[in-house]
Amino acid sequence: MKRISSWLALAGLFFISKSPAVSFNDVQFWIGSGTNRAALVVEWSTPESSFGSTVPAPVANKSLVWGYRFNGPASAAQMFIALLAADPRFYAVGNIDPQYGLGITGIGYHLGGGGDAGITDGITTNYFTTSRFLTNATVDIDAAAPLNPGDLYWGGWNGPNWENWTELGDAGGFFKCPDRGPDAYWTSTDPDYASSGYHGQWDFAWGLSSLQMTNGSWIGITVAAGPYDFALSAPYNAHKHAPATPDPGLTALVKNLAGGFQGGHWQTQFLSCTNWLYSLERSSDLQNWTVVTNGVLGNGTNLVTTDPAPPADQAFYRVSAGQP
Repeated sequence: MKRISSWLALAGLFFISKSPAVSFNDVQFWIGSGTNRAALVVEWSTPESSFGSTVPAPVANKSLVWGYRFNGPASAAQMFIALLAADPRFYAVGNIDPQYGLGITGIGYHLGGGGDAGITDGITTNYFTTSRFLTNATVDIDAAAPLNPGDLYWGGWNGPNWENWTELGDAGGFFKCPDRGPDAYWTSTDPDYASSGYHGQWDFAWGLSSLQMTNGSWIGITVAAGPYDFALSAPYNAHKHAPATPDPGLTALVKNLAGGFQGGHWQTQFLSCTNWLYSLERSSDLQNWTVVTNGVLGNGTNLVTTDPAPPADQAFYRVSAGQP
């Protein structure tokens, strides 16, 4: 089983930290291994101008975050593809061009989990495989909607599409999520074509494959405010906006965690995600862990895991989520 995420708790006592800024320590979904850390932030929002598109507006304005550990060279495109494969709630439409690399035309997320991951334009329906990256879409991407009406989704090519962002200076070193600041839109630094600019601590970026990451890199993806137009007065160019501060709890695999003693047993209760396997583990030193309940299948509802023989003195517990 590929272990993806874990939560830590002390028997009888839970610690919750809240901070207005989201740091790497707040991110609750991590994949990969290595000493370097980077993060992906995706924000779904409703375009200001939907000219050229009949895609329904996203069900909500939401900003989600995932974490990625690595050593050696790594690009934003590699992180994006790896996260799609790791999180079954996350899916995308696009292509990999031999010259320009990864291009994204649609991104979706199962907020509630369950159901088939797919998009339809009312005539044609496309489904997502285990990689959750559809490179041969036959739907009209400027008209398609998710099969699950509760999914976050936007897609666009002729209409509003997706924009890429990176941390200011594109040199890493951001251990807290870049802040787009109080301004509603970006500041262009190119007076002719609006091809470069910044929004608070975010820099506008052109392609995921060309974004090479280092420790402390952040990659942002947002819905454009309108369809592409070279004119500076057009919403797409003049009204770009970087991601809002993400909610790290939305991508968590274990939500609303609580625990305590019941009849001499230690129990944890939490909201699970569909098609993930959950295990309750115990440790006396936070170094060595013993599995006490293994392989409980998540179904999108509350699950209870139990240690029938907790030690008499102090113990630490964690709930781990993994893919079958």
